[in-house]
Amino acid sequence: MDTISLTTLKAAIDSFEERNLTEFKPKRAFYERVGINRIRFWQLVEGKKRPDVDEAHRLAEYFGKPLF
Repeated sequence: MDTISLTTLKAAIDSFEERNLTEFKPKRAFYERVGINRIRFWQLVEGKKRPDVDEAHRLAEYFGKPLF
């Protein structure tokens, strides 16, 4: 039986897609704005790494979600 784990960041992306009715496809400007490179970002989305406080703050601000 497969287990699906939904990270908080993945949930924020899903919510963002629902609000904007479009698939989230980050571009270079997104990575520059949040200050996280592409590889690290997807490690965070997949739950392979944990964001530090600054990363969490910038991502929460971008996706319009409270940090806590």
